Amino acid sequence: MPTNFLKNAGEKQMINRIAILLSFFICISFSLSAAVTNRIVSLVPSQTELLFALGYGSQVVGISDHCNFPARTAEISKVGGLDLNVEKIMSLKPNLVLDLNSMNRKYQLLFSQLGLNYVNFNVSRLEDVPEMAGKICQILDGTEDKARSFQQEWKTRLEKLSSIKSSPLRVYLEIWDAPMQAAGPASFMGAMIKACGGENVIRDNHDYPVVNSEHIIAADPEVILIAYPHPNLDSIKKRPGWSGISAIKKNRVYALDQDLFVRPGPRNLEALDILVKLFWHESGK
Repeated sequence: MPTNFLKNAGEKQMINRIAILLSFFICISFSLSAAVTNRIVSLVPSQTELLFALGYGSQVVGISDHCNFPARTAEISKVGGLDLNVEKIMSLKPNLVLDLNSMNRKYQLLFSQLGLNYVNFNVSRLEDVPEMAGKICQILDGTEDKARSFQQEWKTRLEKLSSIKSSPLRVYLEIWDAPMQAAGPASFMGAMIKACGGENVIRDNHDYPVVNSEHIIAADPEVILIAYPHPNLDSIKKRPGWSGISAIKKNRVYALDQDLFVRPGPRNLEALDILVKLFWHESGK
């Protein structure tokens, strides 16, 4: 048998062996990549709720002290509230630190210096929530697949709201009482009022302007909504000069579940349902 034939046959066998080994190592590499999960620290409750709604709850390793939903958050490490425990965050070895509306922006430079992947989303419209959901999925998985059902439900519910026709009620939504601060029409909560058929009595261009009693008395809201912890509704009704306001005369002063309305996230759909039912009920009186 010719020598060069044996030589060629040997080379072919060697090439085949190398190819098999390369395929083996590539498979191992893909398997290891698939096994690697994200380690996420959420700095605000709304982002925590959204991560769980999108199916990333098991990948959340740290949350803010204010995160309380869903119930499983009680088992996750807390990393601080207004003041963050940066050492704790570092110990959790996150590959994503998630913020909203720059609530923890003062730490951005420090996070960058420490090599942490800090990502902030700005949300001011209802449409921003499903868009943010898609971007979070893109960051974590390289695809928006996990966000599809959430985005579709959000779109469907908002379209249903827009089809509801009722006489708009004048609405005042107070987010703080000292000083009095309201949700303006350009704010996220202002957008919720509009989506549900309400007419915001605040005309200020700021998202959450400070207001005075004279302005509210003159605007004569038909519904007053309170969105801060532990409000005293009787005290609000007894404010000087407020007895003549339509909402006070007809006993239309309501305390809202702050978590549903203030946090831009999946539970806003529940908040919208509450407003729609409330506005429909009151418009019939």
